[in-house]
Amino acid sequence: MFFGGLPPGFEDAMPGMGGMPGGRRGSGKKADTQKFYDILGVAKTASPDEIRKSYRKLAVKNHPDKGGDPEKFKEIQKAFDCLGDEKKRDIYDRYGEEGLEGGGGGDGPGDIFDVLSGRGRGKRSQGVKKGENMVHPLKVTLEQIYKGSARTLRLTRKVIDQDKGVETCSSCGGRGAKIQTIRMGPMIQQVQKVCEQCGGTGTIYRQQKVQETLEVHIPKGAPDGHKLTFSEKADEIPDGEAGDVVFVCQEQPHSEFKRKGDDLYIERTISLTEALCGFAMELEHLDGRKLLIKSGPGDCISPVAYNPFGEEQETSSWTLHTDCDVPSLENAAVAETEDINVCKKACEKGQLKGKGIGCFVQKNGKTVFKQCSYSEAMAAKQPSKGSKLYIIGDPNEAKSERMMKACEGEGLPRLKSPFEHGNLFIIMKIEFPTSIDATAAKALLKVLPSPKHVPTITEDQDDVDVCVLKDVDPVLSYQEHLAAMPEDPYDDEDEGGGGQRVQCAQQ
Repeated sequence: MFFGGLPPGFEDAMPGMGGMPGGRRGSGKKADTQKFYDILGVAKTASPDEIRKSYRKLAVKNHPDKGGDPEKFKEIQKAFDCLGDEKKRDIYDRYGEEGLEGGGGGDGPGDIFDVLSGRGRGKRSQGVKKGENMVHPLKVTLEQIYKGSARTLRLTRKVIDQDKGVETCSSCGGRGAKIQTIRMGPMIQQVQKVCEQCGGTGTIYRQQKVQETLEVHIPKGAPDGHKLTFSEKADEIPDGEAGDVVFVCQEQPHSEFKRKGDDLYIERTISLTEALCGFAMELEHLDGRKLLIKSGPGDCISPVAYNPFGEEQETSSWTLHTDCDVPSLENAAVAETEDINVCKKACEKGQLKGKGIGCFVQKNGKTVFKQCSYSEAMAAKQPSKGSKLYIIGDPNEAKSERMMKACEGEGLPRLKSPFEHGNLFIIMKIEFPTSIDATAAKALLKVLPSPKHVPTITEDQDDVDVCVLKDVDPVLSYQEHLAAMPEDPYDDEDEGGGGQRVQCAQQ
């Protein structure tokens, strides 16, 4: 233990040490607790709502995308990160910016001995109890998540009646348990029981119910399940800290918009004319703005089979190239099997997953795996009789199948980066006409691309049957199949414990 001051260099070796009273650190220099307030242009007595409003104005004005100074924007963001958080603001008001970097200050010089003995003040001591948290669901709409919102909520909690105070339980002497002696003939047994007077706490105290009013701020872009915590706002306990009140955001379904991460999706039906010749549609966004959405000049809209809300495919497509090999590529692994399912599974879900396997070659009962890209495998492909080369599907082709029309930057704000947004995707459903005039069809053929199917047969040939497409319900078609199935005469034999029918192999 040191007396009469710290040894040289001790302050530098322990930057997270608690501060001195009156907002002073160990160096004796008075901490600056005004800087962040000056950056946001608010008084020290400003309410959380005033701080938030000031931050929004300054952030919009000084954002780099709006021509503002990036360094000044960082300072504004840093100041709001501190003053916008109740706990951080309290630490800053007492110990300044250094207190935040060190994890919070202490209450006096005695903190030095806490640090030396391992009882740091930067976090709650291990011996301090914490009351139970109160967790409440908080329903939020997409509009509130998009714009950010504040809600004033009331809750009832139990606090210790200070007039009555906390007393040591006289029944158990503060131990929380009693020793009970039980005689069983010549034997004596001692049993420990929870004190009925104090319920095992060791203290006697009274609680009273009080109402707390909390202003809950839902941040922009908050994900479903996001937690908003109010420290020590739950029920008080006599020998420790009160628990926390935790609000869990529950995102409510929207009638039109669907969410995936920071992206938004909306479904719209367009006509075939709009798909081929272009379109313009209007949309009211979540913040009330009107969007005029137009297709690009000369763009044709085609149907997209990809479902963004379906299960992601775990299997990859592989293309077989018979009598081919890639001898110039280095081997990554070898397997003593040609079972194609085993090899694919090893690349997609097994020990080779994530190893960059782009192809594998099978020959003479062995499979050789190669680390390469699709383009490298195609470039190295050479003829090799008897070899089977499997190359993973072209990633660019898979990407092109997923491409959807979107309004860039019109999705949800990103949490903690509210000036950055996801995208707004339009799921297009194309409404085709039920019929078209023959004259109009001939005119369309002159301007549309050439047909992909050009038959080499004609209707007047004797061996040609003409089939005209009609609308048929596949479910009803299958039900008709089931109804037309003949009954199995042997079905009844299986009931009632009948013997199995076994087909014997010929001798």
